[in-house]
Formats: sequence, C-alpha cells, structure tokens
Amino acid sequence: MTVFFIPLMLYFFCALSLKKIIVFFRNTSLIDMPTERSNHTSPTPKGAGIIVIPFIIFSSILVFFLNEILDVKWIVFFVSCFILMIISFIDDLYNLPSTLRLIVHFFCVSLSLFFLKEEILEYSQNLEIFKILGLGPEIDFFIVTFFLIFFWLWIINLFNFMDGMDGITSIQVIFLALTTNTLSLIGYLNQNFQLLSILILAAFLAFYNFNKPPARIFLGDVGSIPIGFLCGLIIINGMLSFNVFVPLCIIIMYYLVDSTLTLLLRLIRGKNIFKAHSDHFYQRILRSGQSHYQVLLKFIALSFLLFIFSILSTQFFLLSLSLAFTSTIGLIIYFWKKGKNE
Repeated sequence: MTVFFIPLMLYFFCALSLKKIIVFFRNTSLIDMPTERSNHTSPTPKGAGIIVIPFIIFSSILVFFLNEILDVKWIVFFVSCFILMIISFIDDLYNLPSTLRLIVHFFCVSLSLFFLKEEILEYSQNLEIFKILGLGPEIDFFIVTFFLIFFWLWIINLFNFMDGMDGITSIQVIFLALTTNTLSLIGYLNQNFQLLSILILAAFLAFYNFNKPPARIFLGDVGSIPIGFLCGLIIINGMLSFNVFVPLCIIIMYYLVDSTLTLLLRLIRGKNIFKAHSDHFYQRILRSGQSHYQVLLKFIALSFLLFIFSILSTQFFLLSLSLAFTSTIGLIIYFWKKGKNE
C-alpha cells in the first residue's frame, strides 16, 4: 500500500509546494538573472531543490522505516544528502568558494563510502585484474576506493554542470529512476533501490511540470548537487553489490559524454575548467537558434533509446553498450556541427 500511496502524496505535495514557492522566490535573491552565457532570457526563480530534496529524503526515511529496511547506513546516506543540500543552498545565496564546496562534497562522499567498506572490500577481492596483479587486498581496496571517490564526486558535479537547460535534469533523473525501478523489477537491484527510485520519480515528475520549457523555476545548486549525490549512490551501489554498473551508466551516458568531452576540450584550449561557462554541446545548439523545447525533445528521444539499451545490456552487454555510445556520440556530433560557439 505504501509503495503507491506515499509516492502519490509526494507528487501532490511537491507540486503544490513548488507552485507556492515560485511566487515567494520572485521576491528574494533566489533569482537567476540572464547573463551573456545564460540559456534563458528572463529572470527565473532558482532553488526548487529546497522543496524537492527534503521531500525525497523524508519520504524515503518514512518508507524505509515502514518497510523495516532503514538502517544506520541509509541514515548516513540521507544525512549526507541533506548536508549537501544545506551547503548548496548557502552557495545559491552567497556564492561560496569552490574549495569549500569541494571539501564538503568530499566529506559526504567519503563518509558514505566508509559505510560501504565491506561491499568495496568484497568487490575488490573479486576483480580478476587484481587477482592477476597480486598487489594485496589493502592496495586493491585503496585503488577501488580512490576510484569511487573520484567517480562519485564527478557524478555530483556533472549533474550540476549539466543543469543549464529547461527540463534536461528533470528528464535525466526521471529516466535514471525508471531504469533503476525496471532493473529492480526484473531482479537486478533490491527493494531499497526500487523504493528510492519510485520516490525520486514522483518528486521529479512534479518538478518537471514547472521546469519544462519554458521553465518557471530552476533546480539550483541546492537541488542539482544532492540529486547528483543520490544518483551516484544508486550507480555505485549497482556497481559494488549488483553488477549493474554498465546499465546504470548507459542511462546517463549523454551526461557523462557531454560533460567529460567539454572538460577535456576546455583543458586543451587552456581555459579555466573551474570557471562557469556555456561550452556544453547542448548549449551550443541552443545558441544556434533552436528552442529549449526542440533540444529537449532530441534529448528525450535519446533517453528512450538509452533506456532500452540499458535494460538490454543485462543480456547483450557489448551490443547494447556499443549502440548506446554510438547513439550518444551521434547526438553530440549533431549538436557540435549545428551549434554555435560561445
């Protein structure tokens, strides 16, 4: 009963709260003013995450408690997400130094991985490459942990980097939640992630109503950073405990490829990678004259394909991964050729 009732209530109250807070935010400093690198032309409230993220956290705690699966590990995950929300909200208001933000991100990720140490140890011991190298369990554990810290921090920040167009992060999170739920239904993920994905789906369907083109409110760092953390949590647990790392990476492949290629190109050109920019491929196509709605439709079409490839990859690994990468690169190339430089 709670599997259906609480997500429905979450959707309703999240939508109602967002509708009310849009009016309130218009009279505060939480307004995203258009600049030369902006993809919008009119002042728009930001900070929807202050509604969406607490609803996800507290509804998840309630559902996990009612299903008797709430333990110390999950409490740490949710508290870490809440800490990231608070520091990101302060950043939205006062533009905190990037070093301070990164320290907090590192702390939350490291704390969460500490409570996954048993899973990391088991995973590192079962990797064939480590068995061949024979480095020892301590070094194997360190290498895997170092990778997971870097990868989780990258997931958190790429969700922040990519949140620059009406509806794009809403759609990405919705499709990741759908993929997670589907993998749970067919036996590849456990109940915890099925329940979490349903709640994330409900909240972001509500948010999408206000974030679709033309957006009435943006997620803000207060939303993009903690939802990036939760998405990273799902992907890393899928890697460590359920062997579905590739299916979950496939569904966010556009985010991974666009953000990574953009970063590399900025490095090659000698640009400051920590400075705000609008060099992403989807931003190039927006500057060429295509509307947010037109670009979002292309992203949704790709997301449907990636969803199919993600599920198929559980049976046809190489074929699905190849098709997913080819489709993503195809859209990237289209955006590059048709797009316009900053």
